[in-house]
Amino acid sequence: MLFKQKFLSLRYFIIIVTVIFSVLSGIQISNYVETYCNASLQDGINFISSANAEETKEKKIIYWTCGMHPSVRMDKPGKCPICAMDLVPVYEKGAGMEEEGALASVELSERARKLAQVKTDVIGFRSLTKDVYTVGLIEYDERLKAVVSAWIPGRIDKLFIDFTGTEVVKGESLVWMYSPDLVSTQKEYLLALETFEKVENSPFKEVVDGTISLIDATKKRLLWWGISERQIEELARNRKIKQHTIIYAPISGIVIEKKMLEGQYVMTGEMIYTLADLSKVWMMANIYEYEMAWIKVGQEVEVTTPAYPGEAFIGTVSFIEPFLDDKTRSVKIRCDIPNRQLRLKPAMYVNARIRIPVEELEERDRTYVSGLDYVCPNHPEIKSSRPGICPEDNVPFIKKTSARLEMTAEGKTEGIGETEYEYVCPMNCYVSDKPGDCPVCGMHLEKKEMPVDETVTCICPQEWDPDTSPKSCPMCGMMLQKSITVTSPTGEKIQKYVYMCPMACMTSDKPGECPDCKRQMGRWEVREGVGMKVKKTEHRKRTIYTCPMHPEVTSDKPDNCTRCGMRLEKITQMLAIPATAVLDTGVRKIVYIDKGNGQYVGKEVILGPKAGDYYPVMEGLEEGDRVVTSANFLIDSQSQLTGGASALYGGAMEFKEEK
Repeated sequence: MLFKQKFLSLRYFIIIVTVIFSVLSGIQISNYVETYCNASLQDGINFISSANAEETKEKKIIYWTCGMHPSVRMDKPGKCPICAMDLVPVYEKGAGMEEEGALASVELSERARKLAQVKTDVIGFRSLTKDVYTVGLIEYDERLKAVVSAWIPGRIDKLFIDFTGTEVVKGESLVWMYSPDLVSTQKEYLLALETFEKVENSPFKEVVDGTISLIDATKKRLLWWGISERQIEELARNRKIKQHTIIYAPISGIVIEKKMLEGQYVMTGEMIYTLADLSKVWMMANIYEYEMAWIKVGQEVEVTTPAYPGEAFIGTVSFIEPFLDDKTRSVKIRCDIPNRQLRLKPAMYVNARIRIPVEELEERDRTYVSGLDYVCPNHPEIKSSRPGICPEDNVPFIKKTSARLEMTAEGKTEGIGETEYEYVCPMNCYVSDKPGDCPVCGMHLEKKEMPVDETVTCICPQEWDPDTSPKSCPMCGMMLQKSITVTSPTGEKIQKYVYMCPMACMTSDKPGECPDCKRQMGRWEVREGVGMKVKKTEHRKRTIYTCPMHPEVTSDKPDNCTRCGMRLEKITQMLAIPATAVLDTGVRKIVYIDKGNGQYVGKEVILGPKAGDYYPVMEGLEEGDRVVTSANFLIDSQSQLTGGASALYGGAMEFKEEK
């Protein structure tokens, strides 16, 4: 076609030269020129018509549409009824363009692809992580602070630590003070001891018991006033009343505040010193609202500071505040940072990075509830969130063993103690109820939860749909009771009844109080008419084994690295797509797939949250699909201008000529 156009241009040029020559030479050739021009134009028209005819033969026009209003469809060329623009033809799709779920299709020539600089990439499985960056502030660990106060009223005669910043050791002498009340109580204690020695052999038991009770009461008063057991024993042995008492350091740490001076008279409870153990500090940071779902308790945090360039401090997220700051639209988190060399100082600004694997999004976040971890063996009502000594009898706390079941995001029950597990070979060739190695292939058995079938029934009986919320029996009004059927590795079905917390904190096989929210389990909230069905999508992932030193070495089963001999580590990979391949319309996400020979198909996809430069694929794409990563916006614009994207805009308006 290009050759013929050049040929026509040459013929026109010859005609113009001939006319000029004839004018100059006075030759009358007007009739010849007119005849020749008509013949040339007719040949051009015939050529264009033949070219259009050839193109029409190659592609069939389905309808005519407007480039600005792709919803307009007409069966012949003309003007757009909305904007009066010329309609453009929409041709039938080429071979291989018909695909399930396709929203639009475009076919570009090789020259058009080069001009648009179309680039594609093949999607596959990869390890995805999300980096959350924030700025934090170093603060004291409130659990490692202590106040040195006056146990009894008295006068401070000596301060052994006379300025702040001094490091002290637990049990070190801090204050030497005089107290008249302490002197009188010591006299009472010695008098009680002398009385006991006199009536010890008395035949009257009541007299002896009364004297012993007086000794115990006086001794407890001395203990409450900060006198140690060793000091009381020394008082009973020497029988010398001490005019002064010493207050010792309750913890090891740094003196961060000093309130009193020597010679001051203090009342009971007045603060003298504030101590802080800086071996562990807190980092307080804000996480914006759109990144809250990524942060969970227990994640590692990397902390850096300009004071120590090139050095990182590693801590963990220990607490997430349950409320949002309405001014900054962020939630505050607390991280525990080890500070063994005391290099991190309170009030320092630091930079923090939290790197989260995408698969952790599916895990249920843990909440911190005080008083559930440690308990006094002699006084179960005394609980603590950390190790310590019972204040009643000085017995160390013991850690509780939890046997509760927790509700995961999928609605399954998991935990320790009561959850049923089985041990499965990674190659699916053996199942056992005990840990060990597979007798078939020798691989280590993996621990997995047994399949559970959940039903909710009543004594009537009436069944309840697990996809809806709990409600009462429609016949008798009783609360429905939830039961689970566990299939053991031997095939035996075990039925259990469980009790659910009304706040969905946990489930248990026994009634009682939820340890998280303190509500009674088994009393479900009645909700009538609630049961919205939600389409559930999951991440497309796989488990492989890779070398930590050579990530390119992978295997589908445990083995050693072929390059360095190290044991391969188990990792989880996600089906991922480059972020540049995604067109986000705000309502849906569209990706154009390269089908080859310049043919591109637009499909709607369901993606997970963005992790770095990639999106995890949940639905709409398969491994090996080649997607457009550059010029996809131009391809989408071309599909709209040619009317191929009319399906994206919700239907079409067809106009047909009335006969």
